[in-house]
Amino acid sequence: MLKTALVTGASSGLGRELVRQLARDRGMTVLATARRRDLLETLVDEFPSGSVIIESGDIADAEFRTLLWQRVERLPGGLDLLVNNAGLGNYADFREQNPEAIRQIFDVNVMALMDLTQRAAKHMSVKGSGQILQISSVLGFVGLPYSSVYVASKHAVNGLVKSLRYELRGTGVRIWAACPGRTESEFSQVALADPSANGPVPYGEPTDKVVRAILRGLDGRSTFLLPTWRAWLPVTVAHWLPNPYEWFISRWGPKHFREEIERAKRDC
Repeated sequence: MLKTALVTGASSGLGRELVRQLARDRGMTVLATARRRDLLETLVDEFPSGSVIIESGDIADAEFRTLLWQRVERLPGGLDLLVNNAGLGNYADFREQNPEAIRQIFDVNVMALMDLTQRAAKHMSVKGSGQILQISSVLGFVGLPYSSVYVASKHAVNGLVKSLRYELRGTGVRIWAACPGRTESEFSQVALADPSANGPVPYGEPTDKVVRAILRGLDGRSTFLLPTWRAWLPVTVAHWLPNPYEWFISRWGPKHFREEIERAKRDC
């Protein structure tokens, strides 16, 4: 039975809702982390004392991750579930993308995730049980114009899951990935790399619905979970009908996403 969890990127969006549903619906003690302590504190206030505990800091900082893991090791019974949810991304022409932005995306989406995954895999293997859940994306399977770096980071996450599941076989530790499409909360952060903007995403799926579908996967055995039909459809079409998919994306995608970038910048 899963009793304790660590959720990264917990101040907003999927991360915040993951904390809520793990604590409220699963009765778990959740260690929530993100940079914005004020938002984490409002999350704590929603629950009885001790249900949600917080540690604020930058997950890209190796020293903070060490401090965070020290907090994990003090959890009663150790850690049962790691949810690597924190992520960055932006829409950009790769030829002109700022190298610092590229580094930041990989520091959070890949390097921090791999560090915590390694720590959790060691910790859980000793216990003989646990789950490591990576919040990836449909973009871990397909490409998208003006999202090259973000897409590359999610392919890296999916590759880690594919490989590490073999290494963890027989240890009692399960590693898997949830791969949602766009949700109501992610456009400003993922498309524009603007952590201060939290408006709803046009055409995105409701965050609570996506999280409910993801957490049902805790009771399953899948390696990759596509939580809704909007996530399932593009991945399935790309797999079974690759040529029509490529034709559609190459003709529709560049113009659509250029316009979306400009619209989002105006709205923000």
